[in-house]
Amino acid sequence: MSTTLATRCGAALWVVAAVGYLIFEAVAAAGFAPAYSYAHNYISDLGVSAVSPRSYFMHTAFYLQGILFFLGALLIVGFPESPRARIFLGLITANSIGNIVIGTVHSGNVHRAGAALAIVGGNTAILAGSAVIATVGGWRWYRHISKLLAALGLLSLLMLLINSATSAANLLPDGAWERGSVYSIIAWQLLTAARLLRIPRQAAPAAG
Repeated sequence: MSTTLATRCGAALWVVAAVGYLIFEAVAAAGFAPAYSYAHNYISDLGVSAVSPRSYFMHTAFYLQGILFFLGALLIVGFPESPRARIFLGLITANSIGNIVIGTVHSGNVHRAGAALAIVGGNTAILAGSAVIATVGGWRWYRHISKLLAALGLLSLLMLLINSATSAANLLPDGAWERGSVYSIIAWQLLTAARLLRIPRQAAPAAG
């Protein structure tokens, strides 16, 4: 498989992962009892079978995101020699493991550890990944948007922790902050995939 084809396949996997995650999450939310609030409820509430009759959809969403995010990154950067690219792949691996953990264990300390791996690993991977993926003309804006998305994700996580520590909704409720820390990763996947898929074949970036 050529580097160009591998890159495009990796980008396509990221699109499938991101869109699939959002669809499965929405299907799980539609079956939640009582009505599910994207702003107030935690994402993981959708994975608890006692209150979420369609919890298996949320479990699938976590697995889909974790596995395809990793496989897509592997196709995009390969088995890199660059230390920076290795860090990127390591952070993606942390995110993948975290998603698989939260898709398997739905509450408790293990679940929280998985969530931390997924959120921190994914948002820091944005910073590493935007620097790793080689740029061609017009990519400067991409690096800036990537940094903004990572900052949004990490700030949202910080605000979620502050909410938990103070038992109050600071500016926004818990569900909104948690989604900010997760959707920043999803948004970056789609942004990067769209950019990679639009590059002419002969100009596709070489990772490293």
